[in-house]
Amino acid sequence: MINMSQLEFPNISHKQSYLDMISEWRGFEVPTSPGKLFAGESFEEFLIIVQKDVTANPDGVNSHLFFLVEDERILGAIQMRHSIDHPRLIEVGGHIGYGIRPSERGKWYATEMLRLALLEAKKLGLEKALITCLDDNIPSAKVIENNGGVFERYAYRDEVKYRRYWVEL
Repeated sequence: MINMSQLEFPNISHKQSYLDMISEWRGFEVPTSPGKLFAGESFEEFLIIVQKDVTANPDGVNSHLFFLVEDERILGAIQMRHSIDHPRLIEVGGHIGYGIRPSERGKWYATEMLRLALLEAKKLGLEKALITCLDDNIPSAKVIENNGGVFERYAYRDEVKYRRYWVEL
C-alpha cells in the first residue's frame, strides 16, 4: 500500500511534473477525467482556473482539484465537487472524478487517492458522495468499491452506460 503519497492543491512548484504527466496522458489516450485537469492552454491558465473553481466556478458548482504527489512527481489528479446541483453532475458526473497517469495505473494509487479525497469531502461537510464510472471500467469500479462505494444503479448519458455508487462519509 502507498504510504508516501499525498494530496496537494496545484501550485507553481508542480509545473514541470504537470507538463510531463499531461504529455504522457495525451500520448496514451484522449484524457477525460478529471475534466479540470486538462483545462486551460497553459499551466498558468490551468492554475487560475482551478484556484477560481474553489469559490467562483462559472457553472455554479465549486470544486477542489488535488494532485496525488509522491516524491514531487504527480501520479494522478482528483476533482471533488462541493455539490452536484447541476444537470451534468446529478445523474452521471457525481461529486468526484479522478484519473491516474497511464504509467502508474494498477498500483493502488487510485484507491489511495480516492480515500484521501473522501477525507477532504468530509471536511467540507458532505455526508455522502456520488461517484460514477463507465460500466466497462472495472478497475475504477473496484477503486470505488474498495472505498466503501455501494452500487445504486446504472445511468446513461448519450447512450453510454455508467455505474452510480454512493459512499457514506
